[in-house]
Amino acid sequence: MRTYSIAYTALFGVVVACGGADTTLTGDGGNDSGGSDVVTTGDGGSDVVTVSCDGGQTSCGGQCVDTSTDMNNCGGCGVVCNTACTAGVCQLISTTCDAGVGNVADNACLTIDATNVYWASGLANGSVWKVPIGGGCPSLVIGQQNLPHGMASDGTNLYFANQGTAQLLGSVNKIPIGGGNVTPIATNQAGPSDVVLDANNVYWTNNGDGSVWKSDKNTPNPIKLANAAGAGHAVHLRVDATNVYYTDGTGGAVYRVPINASSAPVAMTTTGIPNPRYIAIDSQNAYFGSTTSGVGAAILSIGLTATGGSPNQLLPNLKSIAGIETDGKDIWYAEPTNVLPFQANTGEVHRMTTTAQSDTPLATKQNQPGCVSVDATSVYWINAGGGMISKTGK
Repeated sequence: MRTYSIAYTALFGVVVACGGADTTLTGDGGNDSGGSDVVTTGDGGSDVVTVSCDGGQTSCGGQCVDTSTDMNNCGGCGVVCNTACTAGVCQLISTTCDAGVGNVADNACLTIDATNVYWASGLANGSVWKVPIGGGCPSLVIGQQNLPHGMASDGTNLYFANQGTAQLLGSVNKIPIGGGNVTPIATNQAGPSDVVLDANNVYWTNNGDGSVWKSDKNTPNPIKLANAAGAGHAVHLRVDATNVYYTDGTGGAVYRVPINASSAPVAMTTTGIPNPRYIAIDSQNAYFGSTTSGVGAAILSIGLTATGGSPNQLLPNLKSIAGIETDGKDIWYAEPTNVLPFQANTGEVHRMTTTAQSDTPLATKQNQPGCVSVDATSVYWINAGGGMISKTGK
């Protein structure tokens, strides 16, 4: 292997960081039929290695890897998969596990923390499960629940909503992530659906009557933030330091309401938007889905301080949408099929920029994907049609 002058950096398509006095560029002898070219930069102490890889491979930690199958870089660098990595997607529930794992069915939803992925079966007499963040065999958190759905974890406790099989039979509950005694946060709720947390409180929507609530995480004290507006008027929500933002699926709008309940909800958008569902926020905007039955879906945005504004259409002509998250730079969303009867393995999970300048499919041939979460390296979702929890590089 030969050592090249730094003047040839551009030849190999790599970028050398500034500030280093000991820079070495090594190549594969000029033969790019399967080797790699390496740039090492540093200041005499620590070195940073960047590899320009051939043959469709990706540079991860100074090594060329195939992210479609690599168990330590499944779908992206640093995405650890302890089960099976296929086409860059990690199936988190191992096929070697014992029978009896809770059904990952329609109406299921998930959440994540630094250690586990949690999901609810979404069925009457349903159950709540967890699996290690890298995959493995699931373990039961709690069983015999009443339509468990939305949930959120703070790494110590899991907060989950039982939607209930009739009006006012729903509840929001807390349980240690390792299982144990359940603490009711709120009872007699009308179809609680989505659940989110901040440092002190748990927030939820009641899809059954359109109300929005919060409670202290540790000392239950349910407080109504938005009065009941009718079934479907409060679906999904997110929270920042000042407000709760939620979608009104029946009224066709996105609302905000102060977390201190100091004033009534304000419509951020015009009304009449077709079925706004799912919502993600950054420091400036709210991003949400809009679905027209039998026609398709779109991703829209509205400024967090807007009042009665017309939303921006970021991405039209989707088949459907069933989950959305953002980090302020990118948006991740699930796109199941909207064709009846539902067609297996036609759904996709995508990443797009918040300005909609690019849209990239991360996982294709998915079976009714939905309920998206993201962390530093990965995007997670449920395949409701295939009974699987999956992730890939974000």
